[in-house]
Amino acid sequence: MFIRRILVQSAVLGFWSAAALAQKIPPSSPQPALHEFPLTLQQSIESGKAKIGTKVQAKLATATLFQGTVIPRNALFSGVVIESDAKTAKERARLAIRMETAEWKDHSTSLKAYLVPVYYTATTQAVPSLPNGSPDPSSRTLNGEQANSPMQRPSPSTDSQMSQTAIPDSPSTLNRPVPMKNVTLALADEGGAALVSEHANIKLYKLTTYVFAAGEAPIQ
Repeated sequence: MFIRRILVQSAVLGFWSAAALAQKIPPSSPQPALHEFPLTLQQSIESGKAKIGTKVQAKLATATLFQGTVIPRNALFSGVVIESDAKTAKERARLAIRMETAEWKDHSTSLKAYLVPVYYTATTQAVPSLPNGSPDPSSRTLNGEQANSPMQRPSPSTDSQMSQTAIPDSPSTLNRPVPMKNVTLALADEGGAALVSEHANIKLYKLTTYVFAAGEAPIQ
């Protein structure tokens, strides 16, 4: 599968390192299965500008089976920025986001899903690709020539003002996943995955669908 190839090529060993697995799973046990969640963000986020601890919300673009339960489309995912470093002359840009809960109707589930360097474009609207490794829905090229970038628009309120009803429904149809340009995967400082770029800050755009990945322990 395309996304799994991207994860392997981007050093997925950092996503779930052998050392971390050895602490939680007996050697004879099978490793966790990898689940992918296409999530449509409510807000724009940029490495170095978003503070650690910033709350993040998104809606699930397609129904996904996780831990024996089908999480329906438009379920509300909530999480937090756990790393955010700007690109400098000596340091790479880093951005890590961990989704921690999913809620729909009268149901909810806990999880640890990390942002990976893959996104989708929607077939229901014209969404060309992005500069600097992030899909800007109003960008006209892949090489940084932007017009009316969403990053220049006022950002929506966060924390207590963010609610499920404030987030538009996610796109009904998705194209194939696309890797972020000049962005790779690395181990986050506190475990899980972080995005890194040696070229520029990492920018995520509102109402764009990004892939988050979570491990699910196999059924014994």
